[in-house]
Amino acid sequence: MMKTSSLFYLILVLLLFSCRLNQDVETNIWESGSYRFSLSHDDLNREYLLYIPRNYDIEKNYALITVFHGGGGQAEATFENNNWAAFADEKDFIAVLPDGSREDMDRPASFANNAQTWNDGSGRSNIGAVERKVDDVGFINKMIGHLLDTIPNITKGVIATGFSNGASMTFRMARENPDLFEAVASVAGTDWMPDLIPASTPPRLLYITGTEDPLNPFNGGDIFLGNSYAGTKPDVEEMILKWRSLLNCENQFTTDTQMDIRTYEFDCLENNQLKMLALIDHGHHWPGSESLFPVSVVGENTTELDANEEIWEFFDI
Repeated sequence: MMKTSSLFYLILVLLLFSCRLNQDVETNIWESGSYRFSLSHDDLNREYLLYIPRNYDIEKNYALITVFHGGGGQAEATFENNNWAAFADEKDFIAVLPDGSREDMDRPASFANNAQTWNDGSGRSNIGAVERKVDDVGFINKMIGHLLDTIPNITKGVIATGFSNGASMTFRMARENPDLFEAVASVAGTDWMPDLIPASTPPRLLYITGTEDPLNPFNGGDIFLGNSYAGTKPDVEEMILKWRSLLNCENQFTTDTQMDIRTYEFDCLENNQLKMLALIDHGHHWPGSESLFPVSVVGENTTELDANEEIWEFFDI
């Protein structure tokens, strides 16, 4: 259950965002702050949240970090709960958080009754966006294209991260449009794309997951949301070894365990990079954020790791 203070802050954030909903996306005049835009794609009215950092300066160069929320999530809740505003202000980057699609786009998103999801390429019929065959790849390409056209100083690169179903969407984007992102970080999600669809020039990959995550089992297996079957996931290590080949890495890799984190590092050619962090005893949570769901569903939130900091260090912007 969300704490009262967190809920109050989230409501305030939502009100602030709503004030800028209809801002013209073609503007060339940008100020620090949060913006919400709508974008028509494939007969759907899609939306995304954009955050310009506190000390934004048109004369400086910036990176764009794309953040994909988890299944049933929302851009604003992810923005607030994972501290993206303070982090973007501290590190001085631009953040964009797109919203997935929902069954009834005319009604507000609701985790229980109108969940937002991503078509992550999994083929899972219990994921709404997958069942509806939503063109999320096209939407993301169009959204980022708009931003690169209208914000002139995004020159440090475009990178992406996501959680759970959003992590799987991150994997899909990296596979289907490998030239778009310089690096990606997927947290507690699965690369569902088959070996027959390799990326020719895939971005560098950081993967973070918990060893006791019931919704992303480390050793693979069936997953359930309550009593509802939600697919069968592959073994995490086997999944990452696919990327060893995609990134042209050596067959051998090293592991090191410190502070309840098991680190896998690969030697890769052509300046590629592949790294995995297995968080021992950690469940289905964004590391460093507050837990919003009961332990019985998502497992324990045990790690001291701050995923934002770890991702930033990996991206090396």
